[in-house]
Amino acid sequence: MENEEMKPNYWPSVIQAAIIVAVVTTVVGLGLVYYVAGSEPSMGVMMISGLTIPITCLIGLIGGILATRSYAKAFDITFPIGTGAQIGLFTGIIAAVVGGIIGQIWNLVDPTLMERFADTMIGAFEMNDQIPESQKDEIITSMEESFEDQSSMGGVLKGIAINAGVLGFVNLLSGMIGAKIFASEEE
Repeated sequence: MENEEMKPNYWPSVIQAAIIVAVVTTVVGLGLVYYVAGSEPSMGVMMISGLTIPITCLIGLIGGILATRSYAKAFDITFPIGTGAQIGLFTGIIAAVVGGIIGQIWNLVDPTLMERFADTMIGAFEMNDQIPESQKDEIITSMEESFEDQSSMGGVLKGIAINAGVLGFVNLLSGMIGAKIFASEEE
């Protein structure tokens, strides 16, 4: 232990990258939600809504790369990809929590946004003539219950936990990539 070199603290890099990811993904996600909420119900709107999570997830995976780059460059150090994975994991989890907090603050700014979004989505689904009415009614009821559940405290916490798992995992991977690119020893 005495011979081991003490590595600088990576938490400032983790927190900085997590805040950047949280703000960017929240802004992009809100932009897409506002677009859907302000649109006329259509199948195109449903497709855009379906792309919201993959788009924000793709943007969100940059956190591990940002954090490992920041840590490696700030201290001019090398570290193994396992450390990069750890940095990425923490970045993703913190980004999810910060994003959830920003989302809840935004609900205070515009409390009807999610209701408008839900109305547009349900309206778009009601227009679908390909599904029998009885099945459509069941699906619409399920959608209404899902939107209600998402607005409850339990639903919000569940959403943050799922987001933390997803962002944690993708940033674990991008942290490994970032460690390999920015912090591996030269051969």
